[in-house]
Amino acid sequence: MNKHTAELLERHFDTAFAAPDGIKKLRELILTLAMQGKLVPQDPNEKPASELLKEIEAEKQRLVKTGTIRKPKSLPPVTEQEKLYALPQEWEWVRLGAIASYIQRGKGPSYVDFSTHRVISQKCVRWYGLDIEPARYIDPESLEKYESLRFLQGGDLLWNSTGTGTIGRACLVPYDLNSTELVADSHVTIVRALSVNNKFLWRWIQSPGVQAGIETSASGTTNQIELNTSTVINHLIPLPPLAEQKRIVAKIDELMARCDELEKLRTAQQGARLTVHATAIKQLLNIAKPDQHQRAQTFLAEHFGELYTVKENVAELRKAILQLAMMGKLVPQNPDDQPASELLKEIEAEKQRLVKEGKIKKPKPLPPIKLEEVPYALPQGWDWVRLGSVGSFERGKSKHRPRNDKRLFEGGTYPFVQTGDVSRAKKTKDQILTCGNFYNDFGLQQSRLWEKKTLCITIAANIAETGFLGMDACIPDSVVAFLSVDPVLSKLVKVFIDVAKDDLERFAPSTAQKNINLAIINELVFPLPPSSELHRIVAKVDQLMDLCDSLDQQVDAVTSKQAELLNALINAQSQSNAAEQLQPASLSTAQVIDLATYRANIGCYAFSKLANAQYFGRTAAAKVMYLAQAYIGLELDLKPEREAAGPLDTWIYDFERQGQGKRWFEVNEKTLANGRIKTEYRCLSALSEPAAKAEGLMTSGQKAEFDRLIYALADKKTEEVEIIATLFAVWNDFLIDGAQPTDTQIISDVRENWHERKARFTPAELGRWLDWLRRENIIPQGLPPRTVQQSRLGFD
Repeated sequence: MNKHTAELLERHFDTAFAAPDGIKKLRELILTLAMQGKLVPQDPNEKPASELLKEIEAEKQRLVKTGTIRKPKSLPPVTEQEKLYALPQEWEWVRLGAIASYIQRGKGPSYVDFSTHRVISQKCVRWYGLDIEPARYIDPESLEKYESLRFLQGGDLLWNSTGTGTIGRACLVPYDLNSTELVADSHVTIVRALSVNNKFLWRWIQSPGVQAGIETSASGTTNQIELNTSTVINHLIPLPPLAEQKRIVAKIDELMARCDELEKLRTAQQGARLTVHATAIKQLLNIAKPDQHQRAQTFLAEHFGELYTVKENVAELRKAILQLAMMGKLVPQNPDDQPASELLKEIEAEKQRLVKEGKIKKPKPLPPIKLEEVPYALPQGWDWVRLGSVGSFERGKSKHRPRNDKRLFEGGTYPFVQTGDVSRAKKTKDQILTCGNFYNDFGLQQSRLWEKKTLCITIAANIAETGFLGMDACIPDSVVAFLSVDPVLSKLVKVFIDVAKDDLERFAPSTAQKNINLAIINELVFPLPPSSELHRIVAKVDQLMDLCDSLDQQVDAVTSKQAELLNALINAQSQSNAAEQLQPASLSTAQVIDLATYRANIGCYAFSKLANAQYFGRTAAAKVMYLAQAYIGLELDLKPEREAAGPLDTWIYDFERQGQGKRWFEVNEKTLANGRIKTEYRCLSALSEPAAKAEGLMTSGQKAEFDRLIYALADKKTEEVEIIATLFAVWNDFLIDGAQPTDTQIISDVRENWHERKARFTPAELGRWLDWLRRENIIPQGLPPRTVQQSRLGFD
């Protein structure tokens, strides 16, 4: 390893310790450097890999003559175009089949309850080694059909060859299992190398370049992809001299051990931070011992910056704030405030009035509170009361069966909020802004429309989730509505339910569908403060929750910067390696001659990935390129306009002309049933060259995320891609402008401030796609460009 590489790794160890997934990325860098010949120095006195290959070939010929192995098929020579990068002088690019005496998938076994022979499945193949425990037994009689080569030998490399998530995992068969009768099943490939360090081979498979390409080179359906034996045989491997292989393995082991130590230290530090914080919070909540409570306050204040650098502690702080609010410890008491008993009288009088007017049901008498039910002492002026006495809890209505009868929803306009919509409110400042369906007049007849701002509490499936209706809506009987004489009291009841959530879940029976009844909620003991203090508490909770939001954002910002720094260091090293190597196809961003070429290569990459997508056309292409810049962060320098079909940069027209002239793709126009013209593309073979160059223009992280984005959009209809990109753009524009928008603001901006054609999308429809963006973790970060308002363009 040269001095520059050694110094770089030392810097990476420090940076990786702080960055999220930093140690994981450092491991990947170590393996990448190893496979590029950058981890240990070369020795010109060592026998080169070309001589090693001659020895391997001679040994193969000997084994063929003795009948030990079959004569292998001839392998095609490695072409210059296939070589991924330049190697040190003593190394060689070879196909895996050239250095192995046997490469074959296992067979489908006939299992029995017990025998002397076992079958290695994918579950047995682990990165940490071969796990015999899950191995099942094979019928000994079936082994008569197994040739001797199929029995595993010490040093064999086992490579999982099927299934998303398991494909690509590999391990070595320990030499102490050499005499154990083991065979592999048909999902595991056996690689038996000749005169090669088996652990080097295993480390090569671990390297990010190999792992990233496995699912690409695999064949089959999404549910069952396979790494064919022919693909394994023809896989390229950078082969160093044998002595250097051993030095590389030793150096990798040394550096990986250091990574292990860093992980343990980081875990210990994080654990200590969480433990110290948990202890302080426990003391803070111990109001029975005021001295502990005060010491905890002082400690948290002194160590605030250190403790709240992790989101777990911020989450615990949120809980503590709510608990202190319900204990009367969040704001000071005022002896001049009217006591809670007066507030309770006002609530009862208002409830009687609402009963007379038929707006609420007459409540059932609630049992008096027993002394043993009181969990702690309250400040003067507070009272313990039954929760049902401070308002009216009523279950939602959805009487009709079956619940999904289409007659309830056809042409519906009344939002029908369900438990999942209430759960999602925590992501939108406790406002319920989504609904999965809309009742029509027939549906409304068997339900009830609740007013906007009504507090909703789930009592089935997701127990004790809370939120306030962001619109007038219907709710099912799995959701309870709280009717209050004072909106601020509703907020305190929400705080109480959030604090009591775990207790409420314990009331739920252990069934497939958890639920609690209305009586449980009504009979909960509730600490009621004086009216004036109630308002001060709610205001303070809102203020402190905003502080917690700010802390979360700071954690995200720091985490992002740490990751950015580590990526920059790693990418700088990768680019340095590329500059030293003579591979023109692998360009870094800094090496791109001009913006036009860079844009065209990225465009070709996107087109090649979406070539077979059913709905792929100009509209989708423009949106994908916008997201490549605004979400992935590729430096395309696009200036998107707020066009009828979403964000658009007119560069797409120049690219179409360029693509036709270069014979990358054909551009065709198709008349749709509604009379509109749709522009579609047919990709040609010449597209592959600029698409391949694009891979060198992206970091591994950018490429992986771009691929994930493209895959997520591949099956979406044109209009759906339009909605997704427009919502993303509006959200992102808000962030660029320094605002944190609500879903309502995003949806309103799309429908009212983008283009008149956007009004055809309903708020509920846009809300569902905002949820989709969150589920797919395609979240804006305020990256440029900001969209600009323009007059309408002739774009389909």
